Formats: sequence, structure tokens, C-alpha cells
Amino acid sequence: MRRISKLCIIFTVLLAVAACGSRYNPQTGKYTVFGTSKFELPQGYKDLGGLGVSVLPKYFESGAYPYQTFNTTVFGEGEAYILSQVMQVSNSRYYLRPLLGTGVSKWGSSWRLNTFQVDPNNTSVEYRRYFEFIKSKGHPLASGYKMEMYDRLIGRRTVARVLVLTPDAVSGNPPAPEAKELYTLERDDFRNR
Repeated sequence: MRRISKLCIIFTVLLAVAACGSRYNPQTGKYTVFGTSKFELPQGYKDLGGLGVSVLPKYFESGAYPYQTFNTTVFGEGEAYILSQVMQVSNSRYYLRPLLGTGVSKWGSSWRLNTFQVDPNNTSVEYRRYFEFIKSKGHPLASGYKMEMYDRLIGRRTVARVLVLTPDAVSGNPPAPEAKELYTLERDDFRNR
């Protein structure tokens, strides 16, 4: 029994060390979002740090507020930014419905692509948190952004997402929606299978 517990501890330490390693591979120029989901990090972009932002996906059970968190790493170059994000459903009672929308092949994987407009001064709480973080790091913001949102569902409980923010005050794209308009949680019980 002691031998098994020692092996479990060693295995856990090795996993923690591997998870803390750099997620950027300079040989390929790609940054790992989650698992095999990667994106190309353009030359000149610097890692500004990370933050967690709580979001509320759509859910149909009254009285339930299953908040989730987008763990985000922000990269910047001038007024342009790339946000690498992962949301893992934190409660085993729920899973995410399949993502609907236009599929594209990018960075060697299949992603859902949507293009939106974001005004840093007039946006939802979720996006405001990202812009406040960028400003707190001393980086400039443009008056508006064209946002390309690449996201993909991994398994039933993880969303990998990349937000590419390019300065553009008048692109004519629809405003960026809240998480509840993009992601829907279902209760995971034997009746739903």
C-alpha cells in the first residue's frame, strides 16, 4: 500500500512539473491553448500575464447559476492583442452542448470562427475585465477592435478559445456577445443520455 501511495505522489509531482512548463514551442512558433489546440504567436507579441474571468453560460435549470471561469493568457504587440483561453466545466453535473457555427481549419485544428466588434469603453463585464487587465499592465488600448473568436469544444467539458483583437473602430461586425449566448450547459444525468 505504501508503495502505491509513493508512486501516486511521484506521478502527481511529475504531472505538476510538466503542466508548469512553457506552453510556447519556439521551433514551431505555436502556443498551446489546451491539449492539441494551438495557435501561431506572431513575432513581437509579448506575454502580459494571465487572469481568470467568471462567465455564466446559458442554463435552463431555474435557480442554478453554474458560473465557469475562462483562464486567460494575454499577449500584446502595440494596440493588438491575442487572448488564449480555456474554460473547463467545474461541476461534474454539467456538460457543454456542441458548438454551432462556421467551422474553419486553422493552426492545424478545426475551430468555430465568429467575428465581432468590441468597444473597450462600452462592453460586457467579461470583456471589460480583459481590457482592465491590459490597461493595468500599462499597455495602450485602441478606440475599438475587430475580434476574431476561434473556439472549439474538447470532450464534453472543455472549451479552448483564442481571441484575436485587431484595432478597428468601425468594422461593421456585430457586438461581442456574452458567454450565455455562445455556450450552453446541460445537466449530465442518466436521463439525458
